[in-house]
Amino acid sequence: MSGYQVMLGLPSAELEDALRARFDELLDTEVIGVHRTSQEIGDSVGQVPTLDVVLVHERLGPLPVFDLIRDLSRNRPQLAVILVVDEVDADTFTNAMEAGARSVLPAHSTVEQIAQRVSSAADWSRTLRRHLEAASLDVPMDGRRGSIVTFNGAKGGVGTTTSAIHLARAAARSGRVVCLVDLDLQSGDIPGYFDLKHRRSIADLVEAADDISASMLADTLYVHPEGVHILLAPHDGERGEDVTGRATRQILGALRSRYDLVLVDCGTATTEAGAMAVELADTAVLLATPDLPALRAAQRVVAMWGRLQIRDSRNVTGLLIRHSRKNEIQPDFARKLLATPVLRTAVPAAYRAVEEASNTGDPSRVTDEGLLRTFAQVASELDLLHRPESPYDRDGSGEPAYQAAPGAPDPYGEPADARERRARSRRRRGDSGALFVEFASTLPFVGLALLLTWQILLVGLTGMFASHAANEGARQAAIDPSDDEAIAEEAAKRISPPWNDEETLDVSTVGTGAGRAVEVSIATPVFLPGVDGPWDISSQALVISEDTGRPGQEAGPPAPEDDDDA
Repeated sequence: MSGYQVMLGLPSAELEDALRARFDELLDTEVIGVHRTSQEIGDSVGQVPTLDVVLVHERLGPLPVFDLIRDLSRNRPQLAVILVVDEVDADTFTNAMEAGARSVLPAHSTVEQIAQRVSSAADWSRTLRRHLEAASLDVPMDGRRGSIVTFNGAKGGVGTTTSAIHLARAAARSGRVVCLVDLDLQSGDIPGYFDLKHRRSIADLVEAADDISASMLADTLYVHPEGVHILLAPHDGERGEDVTGRATRQILGALRSRYDLVLVDCGTATTEAGAMAVELADTAVLLATPDLPALRAAQRVVAMWGRLQIRDSRNVTGLLIRHSRKNEIQPDFARKLLATPVLRTAVPAAYRAVEEASNTGDPSRVTDEGLLRTFAQVASELDLLHRPESPYDRDGSGEPAYQAAPGAPDPYGEPADARERRARSRRRRGDSGALFVEFASTLPFVGLALLLTWQILLVGLTGMFASHAANEGARQAAIDPSDDEAIAEEAAKRISPPWNDEETLDVSTVGTGAGRAVEVSIATPVFLPGVDGPWDISSQALVISEDTGRPGQEAGPPAPEDDDDA
């Protein structure tokens, strides 16, 4: 939750400095303005729609402070006003409460006391503001009706409530005005998933179902901070019997006239209220896991709806949940068993991803990107998000949003040839996008391969230069072994820049006698990432004496000739 926004009305700089110093210690509270007169306060509060609390001192003028509080409460009923006084007495407290103040705060209060009073008043202000926003939906939206989408589980434990909650959150994040209805009247557990306590439920609307006003809805619905409005099932399961089919029709009709989307969690059992919701729904979603017991249960539910004339099988949309590639039954086979339109997207099996959210009552704890992306794709296929440019661009594949059963009518009313042309166009664009993504993913490996090839070429070229330079230095050493400078100069002549730089090239004479040789060492640059360099590559060449032709032996006096006359 973002920090509380507070405005101060104080008559003197001394009071401002004293309160400011204490507010600066409150990390979750922001003072957005300080004013010296009641007129400035009255003009400023209307310019900050997210303002939570106003603190006014009893000596603030020229308008008497109780009249100021009364005006603020009348013009901004969702705004919490706290009266700051030098000393608290019974008359001042009574007058402040009658004027509409939320609390009376001594000017010498400690930081802890200020934090407690401000946070309590701010929470009250935000709750009331959400209820007033809900009440503002009294007029139908541009003469249109919202959509009703029901969610039924083929059997218990398939994840109906979890799916309905996350689809409602996805729709609300996209900008839709969403109402989530818990119509699992005997065992509804949406309060547990949201960790909320609310004294009102759908049972409180039954008696007034013929004429449900905006104020009734505002008092009955819970407005979640994420924007989802929630109508709960009765806390006591036996009260669910009061919610008849007729009352359900009227309640859902009232919600439909005020919301873009009404998502109804009908649970697993078929009740009179649940059957009415399925009959009224624009889309009826039946959830099943990819196993034979759940799929057979789904077949029985669809058949029962047909026998009771609640809904035709062609108008039921299947949703596979807890899908895994390790499952024996895969989506294609499950679609054949159901023989109803089935969404292309299957919700993966992600027990760990939802465990923390279920245990803590905080749906935002679901952080698994794959699961959240799947729910977003399902919401798109069900048209819960803002309507896309094309009905066949729901999941980015260029194909229809779901696979209809043989003989089922086209739900979007497009001609077959236009639908086929649109699908081909989307498919081509999807293929080109996939090729671009694949190319981008392989580009780093191509670059690394080029660097490795270039490094190998550098090592080979350096070794060749070192060998040639050592041979040239050895020849010079055979002529004049004492002139090291000439040896190094001759060796460097066989090397091209920049290998012949003084900092890169090293020429030395090693060994003595027959093992005397010229050694050339060249530092090779390294371009491979994460590899230390440079690398030194060396080569040696033995010094061959020009007089004897034997390695390392110097010329001496000639051997005496044989004397035949001796």
